[in-house]
Amino acid sequence: MEQTILEKLRINQVPQEIEIAYKNEEFPSIEEFIRKTKEGKIVVPANKKRKRNKYYAIGDGCSIKINANIGVTSDFSSFDLELKKAEICEKYNVESVMDLSCGKYAKSFREKLVREFSFLVGSVPVYDIAVRAKNFIKTKPKDFLEVLEEHADSGVDFVTIHAGINLRLAKELEKSQRILNIVSRGGSMIYKWMIENQSENPYYEYFDEVLKILKKYDVTISIGDAFRPGCIFDSGNNLQFEEILEVSKLAKIAHDYGVQVIIEGPGHMKADEIPYTIKTIKKICHDFPLYVLGPLTTDIAAGYDHISGSMGALIAGLNGADFICYVTPAEHLRLPNIEDVKEGIIAFKIAAHSVNLVKGFKKSIERDYTMALARKNLDWEKIINTSIDPDKAKEYRKDLSITTCTMCGDLCAIKNSS
Repeated sequence: MEQTILEKLRINQVPQEIEIAYKNEEFPSIEEFIRKTKEGKIVVPANKKRKRNKYYAIGDGCSIKINANIGVTSDFSSFDLELKKAEICEKYNVESVMDLSCGKYAKSFREKLVREFSFLVGSVPVYDIAVRAKNFIKTKPKDFLEVLEEHADSGVDFVTIHAGINLRLAKELEKSQRILNIVSRGGSMIYKWMIENQSENPYYEYFDEVLKILKKYDVTISIGDAFRPGCIFDSGNNLQFEEILEVSKLAKIAHDYGVQVIIEGPGHMKADEIPYTIKTIKKICHDFPLYVLGPLTTDIAAGYDHISGSMGALIAGLNGADFICYVTPAEHLRLPNIEDVKEGIIAFKIAAHSVNLVKGFKKSIERDYTMALARKNLDWEKIINTSIDPDKAKEYRKDLSITTCTMCGDLCAIKNSS
């Protein structure tokens, strides 16, 4: 079997994927980049069956990367609509897309993403199991492993596997004071399977088999958090951190085995809790790359959760989160449309860029400096092209012939002070 990226680095071989990913970052040396990758503090997700020109590094010292969730469902979205969402992701340079498809076209959609786009592609295999089975509860552990291998064989770069929720923790939920028991779709499915069958989570019980499959294709494991908080009042709940302790053990096993690891983190918490929570999870989980959903800083922002989420993402990124999943305005309300996807991407791109500025990345600083000079010179073309959403900026300036903006007109402070 061909060695994984991690295994190659351990015998001082430097794969092409590492060289490409390194060039997109700003490390003082490739030796430091390799050292952190060998330690598991950086991952370069890259399925060996999927060759492309772009590879992305996620983790300590790297620029913040964002993920967008899309996917075909049987009832509410079409193949073509979700494909347009993928094109929006490509247009706005989203580094990663998770395919959450759970309908009959899931396989063909996933394969199209892998084949035709340059971003990372992730998936959640347990969704496929549920869709295919007439009764998910009656599925067998071998079904979990077979579908996982199918996803890996299709070329996905990383998979979310809810391996941290075991039968012991599932039974503790019955005594828990959590308001929203489980808000992770995959986590809730596995919880119900365990309780109904009074059997251990197949991903947990057969974790060694999971790793054999991932190693075969060099797929990065993103260990899902079934007990992430679904409201700010569940943040810090004992089950959340008990699961994190289990995740930490599994993460170490996976890394030692030669499989790259991402840790999935919380979703809802008050702003002042974010620094401590992020730092604590990173410490418990060996400083492996942390992937967070938002987090959302309030539960009342329905229709504007992309704003709440991007605020949380900024704080999380400044305190050690490495990989941020976007939230759209449609979160908690409906399946997002194309405009929702774009709004979510832009909000989280702003958050990521803001973190990268603080971290001192030259590309980010130079872009803001270019904007400052363009504004000084009232160079509207450069202002528009440097902005995070040139299309929107251009639309706002459409049909305006004056050299200033219409907010101040002849009273323009920049014009008057130049």
